[in-house]
Amino acid sequence: MSGKALAGAIALACTLAGAAHADTLQWVDYIAGEFTDISGAPVLNLGGDEVGSVTMTVSNPIFSAGTVWVGNNGGIGFVDPPDDFLTNTNYAIPSNNAFGGGQAVLGLWDNLDDVGTIHVDETPAALIIQWEDKTFEGSDDTCRFQIKIFDIDGLRPQPIYAQIIYADIEQPRAAGGGSATIGYQDGGAGHNDAQWSFDAPGAVSNGTVLTLVPEPGAALLLICGMLAYRQR
Repeated sequence: MSGKALAGAIALACTLAGAAHADTLQWVDYIAGEFTDISGAPVLNLGGDEVGSVTMTVSNPIFSAGTVWVGNNGGIGFVDPPDDFLTNTNYAIPSNNAFGGGQAVLGLWDNLDDVGTIHVDETPAALIIQWEDKTFEGSDDTCRFQIKIFDIDGLRPQPIYAQIIYADIEQPRAAGGGSATIGYQDGGAGHNDAQWSFDAPGAVSNGTVLTLVPEPGAALLLICGMLAYRQR
């Protein structure tokens, strides 16, 4: 079969699959992931409620390449959000207080302080943003976690769009996400909000890996879509 014919067959299969399956995302905590320490990578000098920007070249069917807004308060917004601000008070997803309600991954949306650093690195496989020994407002307790956004070429053998990996999240103030929002906010990107937790002590622990994947009923459609993407 020619490449054009194969692309057409894949497109047809995707159309048929789309009629039967919803494009639904979820977080799971049973897929392996590795905390890739990038504490030696370039630093974003952010504190308080500050937000900085980086350019992402990796992309997948959920996240497009382009500007990524990094909030000191524990989350990232994508491409062109309605607002480039992440408040120091967290809310349940969806919330206009997270990048104006735009597409976002919230690793630990909480009231983080000036102490500690935020590092950014990109490989051909993933963008990595790491909150390194960040303190909380009014506390010397720290947290350490990272968000990874994967490139389409790194999605095998199953679709894995993003991971949040926690290295240090159990100190009393962090409380495993006790005063934080953790999850994915779709912001009209064409999928669904997927909140892992909101103000839930013990929602995550040291070593927890949260992975954003399609729900089982949507996997066929999204795998099909990736194949079509790669045939273009």
